[in-house]
Amino acid sequence: MVTHRMRGLLISVLLVTAGAEMRRMFLWLWVAVASLGIAPGLMAIEPPEPLDCAAPNGVDAAQANEWVEVTRGQTGPRVSPSLVWSGELKRFLLVSGMISHQVKGPFPYDVMSYNAETNQWENDLPKKGETWGPKVGTVEPAGFKSPYFAMVDEEGIVRPWRRQAKMWYLGTVAPWDGSLYTLMCGRTLRYNPTERLWKNLAPENSPAPETRNYKKGLNWAAMCADPINEELLLFGGCGLATTRADAGTGVYSTRQNEWRSLGLEVQPPPRALAPMVYDPTTKKIVLFGGDGLDRLYADTWVYDCASRTWEQRKPKRSPSPRFGHALLHLPKSGKIVLLGGIGYTSSTSYQAKLYRPHPFEIWTYDVLADEWSLIRHYEEGGPAHYATDAAVAAVDDRDRVMWWGPAPGSKRNLRAPATWLCAVDSSTPDQTGTVKHGVEAGTSTSRTGSYDPAWYSEDVPAAQPDKQRKFYASLPANRWVSVEAPKWPENRQGGGWSTTAYDTDRQQILHLGGGHSSYFGNDVAHFNTGTARWSISDRPQFALDFNYDLSGPGSWAFNGGPWGNHNYHAYTYDPARHRLIFIRNEYTHVYDPVTRTWPINERLSANPFYGSKYTSNIIATPQGVVVWALRRRGSKTSGVWKLGPAGWNELDISGDALPLPITDGATITFDAKRNRLLITTTRGEKESEHSGQVWACDLETGVVKMLSPEGRAQIKVKRFAREAVILPELDLVMLGYHLDKSNRIPFYDIANNRWRSAEIPGSEFFVRTAPGTSVDLGLTYDAERGLVWGVMCKLRGNGAVQVLRLNKELKLDPLE
Repeated sequence: MVTHRMRGLLISVLLVTAGAEMRRMFLWLWVAVASLGIAPGLMAIEPPEPLDCAAPNGVDAAQANEWVEVTRGQTGPRVSPSLVWSGELKRFLLVSGMISHQVKGPFPYDVMSYNAETNQWENDLPKKGETWGPKVGTVEPAGFKSPYFAMVDEEGIVRPWRRQAKMWYLGTVAPWDGSLYTLMCGRTLRYNPTERLWKNLAPENSPAPETRNYKKGLNWAAMCADPINEELLLFGGCGLATTRADAGTGVYSTRQNEWRSLGLEVQPPPRALAPMVYDPTTKKIVLFGGDGLDRLYADTWVYDCASRTWEQRKPKRSPSPRFGHALLHLPKSGKIVLLGGIGYTSSTSYQAKLYRPHPFEIWTYDVLADEWSLIRHYEEGGPAHYATDAAVAAVDDRDRVMWWGPAPGSKRNLRAPATWLCAVDSSTPDQTGTVKHGVEAGTSTSRTGSYDPAWYSEDVPAAQPDKQRKFYASLPANRWVSVEAPKWPENRQGGGWSTTAYDTDRQQILHLGGGHSSYFGNDVAHFNTGTARWSISDRPQFALDFNYDLSGPGSWAFNGGPWGNHNYHAYTYDPARHRLIFIRNEYTHVYDPVTRTWPINERLSANPFYGSKYTSNIIATPQGVVVWALRRRGSKTSGVWKLGPAGWNELDISGDALPLPITDGATITFDAKRNRLLITTTRGEKESEHSGQVWACDLETGVVKMLSPEGRAQIKVKRFAREAVILPELDLVMLGYHLDKSNRIPFYDIANNRWRSAEIPGSEFFVRTAPGTSVDLGLTYDAERGLVWGVMCKLRGNGAVQVLRLNKELKLDPLE
């Protein structure tokens, strides 16, 4: 039987030993056989492409500052590895890099070294893993028992599990011992390149918590070796539960195996993907640029190793704002060199590409003179760059820079990588280009258009509150009517899986995020119902490679605002606190609609319930907000908690058991007339095909009663019965979905304890693709005007905000 390991060895031998023509024939045969389906697993990853390129040792002789592609496809589809130069091995090392569970192997090994003589990446297998595969090509190392972070594989070999091995700028070689150090999932690790040994150093403290996966801890940070103190300097990143959401400035002593925070008052503002490099001439560490998540920096900072202090520099010109670039020290010329970099786009298309690599550039920085100089601006001919990742680059002892990035024409999801070499000559600056392509020091740039709060008040007619009041007063009864606005939050890009909240103090609708396949920005959109004008709280901060994901880098961004993604029914306005309350995991976030900020001192931690945004259903009452949620993750019981001045207080429940909330399948309303909650859920009665059961929970006594309303068998929606609104004057609860393909809407008749329906013209606006399948709808009640507000959270334009006036002429039919 031919195993993956044997097949990988055979393929590697063929590709290495065959001539160029035979390699092309083999690759053609590879594709043909795989297309016939007779070689399952053969196409698990893209094969290396044959590359007829200049001998890598001849790069020195090539024209200076020209990039030569030297390999393609040899290193496998890894995400954000670390590339370093090993002085002991005299080789470039490519270390780790995450491989998604969606990408099937076999792959080349975790650690590879570049053999310049053969122009090949070689697997640096551990001493006990030599049988895992060939020196070149794919290997089959021992597996891991868990998909989460681990340091020991099934054969007992110590190495970090690649599934969680994103490196960003956290891989750095300490020149005093030749080892590579990194901070991975909160663990401080060391790799000895000559012995090919990993070790978890396990210091007593760490700047980041130990996590099971890379998404939960410190992301996008950078480390740099400080030879003066034999320390590693840590700065930047996001994802921590700190005031700045980063670790500030910290150092790790390799001698004492100890981390400590420097607690500096003067340090760069928080940022992501901002590399650092040590300058041996001045004994300082240089940092440039980075992503503030809502702005790009072009500032230059230096860290003095002797005094352990930061200083912001003020050069006349600097590279333009960017992040994700490389900063390296050229050992022969002694120059600090910057390469590449990424900028923003302001696209508002669905799943917009919010980042774009700049035209490739090489700059040098003279630390003593405080002067940036452009060496070359490439309109073409530079290496390729992943748009949300840290640059993967290193320099050897001959000032040759290696760059690792996407192969030209490769599909992003396959992560087909290539490597380039360039002999960097920094002796002749481009003075004209420095002025043309450089900017004033300290410049920052941000997204424009609907991402800019100022845009909403530009070039719009003056608001007419009197006209708007007359519009509401003249609304026809019992039909939805569109409310027009001159500008809309086009930055929302889709906005699904989120609700809305109604600020009763200022008569405005508030909307947060969406996430996953749509919006991930963390701004709050405000709709002033008195003027029919949209605005946003601030420039939204975005999460780089976490955009369009279900999770995020920690609980909040640099501005203190929580990451939006799917919000379901996890936020509402609290009339007692005069704040918007948002539950996310262990935190209760608090938003001030007046200052449009998330006050850190008002944030609550350690929620006494399972604070999943999927199943935390929050509702406003005059005394404060109430949440119905699971007691803990995976719990088979739920509870009710009231938010008081000091925090959450559980209501003592008796009577019938509360049902379990379900994602997009549960509603909660507050019946003020009877001081109770009314709850529905598609996880209702067992062995029942309907979801029309109603539970009442008395907020004074805690007594829960299953009401068993008449007509409940006709309520059969299985999902997306999330939105509901109570109509106190009519003593009804209206649910936000259709019973069928017409505009028939279900109503719960509270006084008579039965389900009814009514035809509501115009309600087709909240149907997504089929009855009961809208994930975008938000429903709120405007008690002062007696109106129901309906918002399709895509917020794409007129028709997305609708208003409804219901009266006693509403024709209600019993559901039977």
